[in-house]
Amino acid sequence: MGKAILITGSPGTGKSLLASALCKKSGAALLDINKVAHALKLYSHEDSDGAKVVLLGKLESEIAGAIKAEAKKRLVIAEGHLGCEMRLPVSKAIVLRCHPKKLRERLAQRGYSPSKISQNALSEALDYCTVMAEKNLGKRRVWEIDTTSLSPAKVVSEAEKIIAGKRKKKPVFFPDALSAEALLADKIRKLAKA
Repeated sequence: MGKAILITGSPGTGKSLLASALCKKSGAALLDINKVAHALKLYSHEDSDGAKVVLLGKLESEIAGAIKAEAKKRLVIAEGHLGCEMRLPVSKAIVLRCHPKKLRERLAQRGYSPSKISQNALSEALDYCTVMAEKNLGKRRVWEIDTTSLSPAKVVSEAEKIIAGKRKKKPVFFPDALSAEALLADKIRKLAKA
């Protein structure tokens, strides 16, 4: 019987790249949480930025069922930022982290709106994905990797060590980021009202 690993984190931290690389190297099945939500149309409505709001309970049920079925045959890598919000049958969760300043740059390059960039950078400053993963999966199953200045190959190497049980937990903190993000968010709100 296989096992399942969750790769989660804020958009722009490198989840898709890591999950794809791990699957290629190991022959694991890739379960893209966002693609499942899209394929099954598990949305209730769109928010003010045009993002689709997911029916989280239904999505969690679908993802958990898919993991259980596929993990009987081989390793499953489930990937997606919403993974941290679910109680999934995974042996480990790897939360990819990135300093909010660098994350802002990455999301701007992807064409994210200023409000979406601020929301995601603030979420990262608050350790949101780590906190939620620990709440839903338990602290002992959650590891973090700071991708801010790591090459994709180094991120893969760190993840492989975690999966193999050969890497100790290294908490990721961005102590300066919360106050900086609060100031930026305030400036953006003021500009939006002007």
